[in-house]
Amino acid sequence: MKTTMKFLTYCMMAFALVLTSCDGEDGANGLDGAIGSQGEDGNANVVSVLLENQTINNGDTVFDVPQLTQEIYDTGIVYAYVTVTGNDYWEVLPLSLGQQIILEIDKIEVGKITLRATFTQSNLRLRFVLVEGTDASSVDFSNYDEVQMHYGLD
Repeated sequence: MKTTMKFLTYCMMAFALVLTSCDGEDGANGLDGAIGSQGEDGNANVVSVLLENQTINNGDTVFDVPQLTQEIYDTGIVYAYVTVTGNDYWEVLPLSLGQQIILEIDKIEVGKITLRATFTQSNLRLRFVLVEGTDASSVDFSNYDEVQMHYGLD
């Protein structure tokens, strides 16, 4: 039930973010009165935090993420991905095995993210993608490769 409530809360936050976001303005008018071109979307409002060689313990594990600012906490979105060092793919959290969630975000605070696990594992790579309050409705955050391409992340 707690997991379902968290999922619904995250969905409602994402939905509210989409409803309150604004489209960009048109470019400036040129001398001939034609509308100027719009610049490319940047990634100044997105931060990717990579934590290498991490250990997750059964229960709660707290990770310091100083890039998680008050603005991101108040209006943004936090996504988490995990992989074993050496793998060439990322898995989005929550991570499940069968029908049981085995790794999920438990708590988000300014400067910290707490993950809850039902196992202990070392040699993990964690990636947190922190998005300020913008329209990200066209991005499939369950696929890190798509997120990386869309925002131009390393």
